[in-house]
Amino acid sequence: MLTLVKALHTLVFVVMFGAILFLLYCGVTNQLTRWTAIAFVLISIEVTIYVSNGFKCPLNTLAERLTPTDQPVSDIYLPVWLSRQVINISTPLLAIACVLLLVRLLTN
Repeated sequence: MLTLVKALHTLVFVVMFGAILFLLYCGVTNQLTRWTAIAFVLISIEVTIYVSNGFKCPLNTLAERLTPTDQPVSDIYLPVWLSRQVINISTPLLAIACVLLLVRLLTN
């Protein structure tokens, strides 16, 4: 079951980080399309879940419960150094993307 949680968490990460990068691209290139809206909705859902869960990923909580007590928790198939920095990397990128998108929307 832990393998399934880690695989799902990795898939969610790839999709969500891809959506953030896509939003950043859309903001930089001023290409606002239906896909921009879809990416924004996906990210909004993820942020809502994250915030409503006390700023902790529910898949991480589930992985913690599934991991034997004598083993370190690993909830995603990423290098440990990267998994610890995901929020520190993705949050500023998302903020920049949102500012760029807002500027594009207000100036078009």
